[in-house]
Amino acid sequence: MTRRYWNINLEEMMEARFHFSHGTRKWNPKISPYISTKRKDTHITNLTRTAYFLSEACDWVFDVASRGKQFLIVGTKNKEADSVAWAAITAQCHHINKKWLGGMLTNWSTTETRLHKFRDLRNEQKTGGLFSHKTI
Repeated sequence: MTRRYWNINLEEMMEARFHFSHGTRKWNPKISPYISTKRKDTHITNLTRTAYFLSEACDWVFDVASRGKQFLIVGTKNKEADSVAWAAITAQCHHINKKWLGGMLTNWSTTETRLHKFRDLRNEQKTGGLFSHKTI
């Protein structure tokens, strides 16, 4: 994998409040290597490590995307919905920016069947095959 320079700025990460993690009562001990301290019952994430791993993730995504693989971008918070949609449309990949349905990936066969059914209904509606005549 080729190392690239991604303009990851620690000051911008601070402004975006990247460093705030979960509360100290709700956390998984496996995350402890990534916590630098705690303040007012909130863990503070080590931004240097976060920036390093974010850079690694960007390299990986770039390499995989350059081989033509598809991605699913998920961001369901209201503030990020527009950014998620814009990024996905720009990258020509799939996205979810509203509600995440439980089991969407773990029960993919059912989800895929329903998506195909929805697509078929939409196509029938556009061509006038479905709902084009009244039924009594």
